[in-house]
Amino acid sequence: MDTSPIAPTWIVLPLALIALVVQAGYLMALKEIPKGKIPESRRRIRIATGWLVMFAIPLSAYGFGIATTRDPSTFAMVWIMIIALISGILILAGLDSINTMRLHRKAQQRLKKEYRDTLGNQRDRRAPDSYQGDHHES
Repeated sequence: MDTSPIAPTWIVLPLALIALVVQAGYLMALKEIPKGKIPESRRRIRIATGWLVMFAIPLSAYGFGIATTRDPSTFAMVWIMIIALISGILILAGLDSINTMRLHRKAQQRLKKEYRDTLGNQRDRRAPDSYQGDHHES
């Protein structure tokens, strides 16, 4: 039975390091966005997702490039934790989608109200006697 890691360590660890640096930059960029530029609910969900990814990257690197089946309990525990983190990331991605739909619906309702208010104001500005209508005086 082969007890070597799933992938070569010399490939996995540098890739994980690059991914970790990119993810850390993403999290820092999220925190630097001025208030009001991105809805707070979206910012919170994406920061939480970013932190889960920050934990998943090194754990996945360990699972792919270091862990072996020589110690089956450690190997299984690492992969259970990786699957749990990825599941959490997917759940947060679903929540982000639902939140985006909620924000879109809210913006649509606001635009419709603004449109109705604008039409109402235009009707109010017209003189009531300027409307000729379909009736004719005989």
